[in-house]
Amino acid sequence: MPSYHVEMRSYRLVGWVCLVFFTFCTVAAFLSGHYWPALGLAVFAVLGLYIVLGAGSFDIDGDRITHRSWFGTWQILWDEINHAEVGETDGTLVLTGIDKRFVLSPPGWWSGPAKEEALRFVVKQLEARRLSPQPSRSAAYKIMKNTRIR
Repeated sequence: MPSYHVEMRSYRLVGWVCLVFFTFCTVAAFLSGHYWPALGLAVFAVLGLYIVLGAGSFDIDGDRITHRSWFGTWQILWDEINHAEVGETDGTLVLTGIDKRFVLSPPGWWSGPAKEEALRFVVKQLEARRLSPQPSRSAAYKIMKNTRIR
C-alpha cells in the first residue's frame, strides 16, 4: 500500500517572512516611540509565528490521513469519511465524518517529491468511496474537529 509524506514548506516560508518582516517593523516602531502601532505590528509577527509552527506535514496512506505540527497531531481514517468539500478559490479539502472534520491544505501549497502522486492517491481514495467533493466557499476557513490524537 502506498504511503506519501507531504510537507508544507510554502506555508512555513510565508510564515517566516511574515515573522521576520513584522518583527523588524515592530522593533522599529517601538524604538521610534510609536507604541500603539508597534503593538499592532506585533500581532502580525505573532501570526507569522503561528503559521510557522502550525504548517507541519501530512502523511497519507491507504488507511488514514495524518497531520503533524508543533501544536499536535490530527488524524482521520478513510473509512470514517462520509462527505468531502473543496474550496472554490484555493482547493482546501475538508473531509467530514460523523462529528469529525479534517482539513487538508490546498495541494498547490504542498511540497515534496511525491506531491502529485499524493494528490492522485487522495482523489482515488475519494472515488473508491464514491465521494464527490462538493464546492464550498467556506472550506478554507474551517478547522479540525474531533480528530486530534495523542
